Amino acid sequence: MFSLRHLQQRREELQQQYNLLSEKIKRLRIDSAIQAGTLVAFQLDKEIERVEAERDRLLKQILTIEKSCESERIHSELFRLNYIAQVQLFREFITEKRIGAFLVHGSPEHGQIWLLKRLLQKIPESTVTPPIPFHLSRRTLRTDVAALWRELGRQIGVQDFSSHEEIARNVVAQLKTQHIILVFHDLDCIDETYLHELISDFWLPLVNSTLQTICPSNEFFLLMFLVDQDGCVNAWNLGFADRLDSVWKPHVPIRLPIIDPLCERVLVNWMENAIDVLPTQVTKKIDYTVQIILEKSEGIPERVFAQIFGLCGCNWEEEEVRWLEL
Repeated sequence: MFSLRHLQQRREELQQQYNLLSEKIKRLRIDSAIQAGTLVAFQLDKEIERVEAERDRLLKQILTIEKSCESERIHSELFRLNYIAQVQLFREFITEKRIGAFLVHGSPEHGQIWLLKRLLQKIPESTVTPPIPFHLSRRTLRTDVAALWRELGRQIGVQDFSSHEEIARNVVAQLKTQHIILVFHDLDCIDETYLHELISDFWLPLVNSTLQTICPSNEFFLLMFLVDQDGCVNAWNLGFADRLDSVWKPHVPIRLPIIDPLCERVLVNWMENAIDVLPTQVTKKIDYTVQIILEKSEGIPERVFAQIFGLCGCNWEEEEVRWLEL
């Protein structure tokens, strides 16, 4: 995903090329007028057509980038919408700790991946360390903890026949130079018993190996995120921690606050703070706009995002995959 700064820089480069071509066309037209009726004039006219076609191509690229810039601005503002309690708890954690697991959960369409992306942005230099995904919808991964170890080994470049201990040692070795971020998707595809096994037979040994080897001053993070898109895990009896306190241990997953539907107050406050970015027609009557959004979305976060994108002239269907995947 290109950053807004990168897109703006690219637009400036294309604009410079566009301006140079415009100047060239201007000179060619002057020369063609001077050479009117000659073979040279005919050749100049052909060159003008060629340069104009090239300029038109650049213009299309500029307009596409401008549309992407607008989408990026809206996306950046939406990153500030909701999830305050979850972000506060996570920021408290990364200020004090380096090893931990988190449950990111809520009902369907509540923006769990959106929240996860926001949390990952809080990790220093997280953009250079892509998360390691585990899709529990895969049959082997949702039934066999040993398969989780093999998948982790494969993702970090360890041979398939390596032992769990060897894979854990490689994780620890890599932690000396980079973050290790594990993301488990599709928790609705497993049951409470298997998640307990995942924590006790996969996460706990990994944590213990790290604690035994890595010095407390190590700057890199070992993190695990459990992403529940269906809202089922919250009712399971797994001994989650709901806050950081003196008795918390790194192998105990922290249950972030459940993602709630968006309310009128939150949306109004966000829209007032985003007034410099949102189109005028959206912010002209904020209370009315918010009522329309809530009526059409029922406050469900991803539906709210879609409504906001639509009101801003962007196509959510084109953007959804981009914004809701890691």
